[in-house]
Formats: sequence, structure tokens, C-alpha cells
Amino acid sequence: MIEVGMLEEACEAPAALERMLASDGGIYDEIVARLKRSPPPFAFTVARGSSDHAATYAGFLFASRAGRVVATMPPSLWTRARSDLHLEGALALAVSQSGQGPDIIETARFARERGALAIAIVNDPASPLAEAAEFALDCRAGPERSIAATKSVICTLAVIARLTAAWTEDAKLEDALSRLPEAVARAQALSWEQGVIDLFSDVPAGFIIGRGPGMAVVQEMALKLQELAGLFAIGMSSAEFHHGPKALLGPGGPALLLPSEWTGEELERLIERAAGDPAMKVETIGRSPSFPRPEPLHPDLDPILVLSAFHGAADALARSRGLNPDNPAGLQKVTKTL
Repeated sequence: MIEVGMLEEACEAPAALERMLASDGGIYDEIVARLKRSPPPFAFTVARGSSDHAATYAGFLFASRAGRVVATMPPSLWTRARSDLHLEGALALAVSQSGQGPDIIETARFARERGALAIAIVNDPASPLAEAAEFALDCRAGPERSIAATKSVICTLAVIARLTAAWTEDAKLEDALSRLPEAVARAQALSWEQGVIDLFSDVPAGFIIGRGPGMAVVQEMALKLQELAGLFAIGMSSAEFHHGPKALLGPGGPALLLPSEWTGEELERLIERAAGDPAMKVETIGRSPSFPRPEPLHPDLDPILVLSAFHGAADALARSRGLNPDNPAGLQKVTKTL
């Protein structure tokens, strides 16, 4: 088996973003015209793994910017339970880099048959999911051969932001998107490697905590630590963390915090508690010397920059634990479930 460097592919993200942002303007116009002609009463997402984290990001943007309630639809509601769902007029967003997941494909077809506007985000416009949806947006990440998804996730998040900006006619977000490729390149140049190694190298588990659009990114960062470094990492809302999980915080359960305008007093309380307890291992992005924050671009795009800064650190942590991030044990590039 030929191994492809995960980190090498991650570093291709700026060029991939340039391609995506320069392409497919016509299909975005078609989708927006449809959304304005028949405004959806609500939206729902269908995805798995890293794609589901991207769908979480879509949920926050579609709700906060476009004013639509967004739900996550478990594919098993159709593939297993054959539930009689009323989806007329809804916006169905199906996300899959490969476009080959049988449960995502079936659910997209079902949604379309039930009257929803089915939009797919894929990295393969010839995939079955792209064919099942009414519209398919190509994230244009290019071939991604490493098992762990990196550049395709970054491009998928950017596609969602681009669709949101077009739908809501948000000129500020559109302008920030035009500067995203360069901002991602700068974020990738930040050095978080030693910080992540010091925080997570000698523990079995850990937390990455954020809120709002950043939730998608903390979930994705945690997944990368799971699949690459063999760490039982959990990405969690800063509010939910106080409903029980904070009892696990300590020497054996460190945490990396992502503050934002969405995180409030609950995160500040956690930071204060950690500052007063030497036994707690807590680091805060943008406040800890080991985790310099990427230069702000736009509140909706800043989480993408954080993820871009993290990929190199996840690679370094895996190698420090004697693991090969380019070939994670027991995993394959395309996972098919039903």
C-alpha cells in the first residue's frame, strides 16, 4: 500500500480553496434563486464522520445567518425505520466527501422524493450522491488519498460559508471568503505541535471545547486525535461540558479550549478554575503561548483557520506516540454504512 502524507495533503488546502472559490458560480446562483423563489420552512443535514462535523457548521450558519431552524437527520430514520417523514419544501443538505455512503445516498433520494430540495456537497461530482441530489456543490479539494480527511474538510466548510453568503447576500462574508486561502496558509504556518504534545501525549483521553460554529471544528479536531493519535478525545460544547463532563477534568483528562463570541461565562469560569488548580491541564487557544490564535478574518470563518492550524499538531502528536498518521490502524478511506 502506498502511503500518502496527510500533512502534505492538508497543505494543499489554500490552492484548493482558490479553485473552489473561482468555480461554479452558476450553480450557486441557481440554488439561491430556488431558495428565494421557494423559501424552505426548515433545513436538515445528513452526513457521517468529518462530513457530519461540516454539517454541524452548516446548521449554525443556516440558523444564525439565514434564519432557518436546522436539524440533524439520522439516516437510520429512513434506511432502518422507514419513517413517514413530512419534508415538503425543506432544504436537505447531504454532505459526503466521497459521495459513496449508501445511507447518505438513500436518505438524499428519500428527501427528494418527499419534496425536499436536496443539495449535496461532495469532492466527486460524478459520485452517486451527486447524482441523487437535485444540486451538487463540488468542494474541489482534488484527489485526497490519505485516510484522514484534511483539505476536503476545509473546502467543505468553505463551500457552506459560500452558499450562506450567496443565500443571505452577505457582502462582508463574501469579501472575507476571497481572503480565506491566504489566511489558511498563514494559519498552517503557526506552530502548535509542542503545545499539543505537552497537553495530550501522556494521557488516555482529553477534551476540546468550543461553541457555535466552532463546535464543528472542535468535533473534527477531536476526531483527528482519535483516528491519528489513538486518544479518546471528545469535542464538546462549553455549555454542555458543565452538565457533568467537567467532573472528569484533571491530570488524566486535559482540555484545549476555543473561546469565541459564542462562548460565555461558562468558559471563563473554567479558565479561572484551571488557573487556580495546578493539577488541571487546560490550554486556551489565543491565550496560551503554545497556541497562538490565527489572525481573525471573519467570525464565521475563523473556526476554519483554527482547524488549519491544528492538522500539523495532530500529525506531530501521533508520531510522538509511535503511530503513523498516514496509515491509521483499522481505518479505510471510504466507509460505507447503511
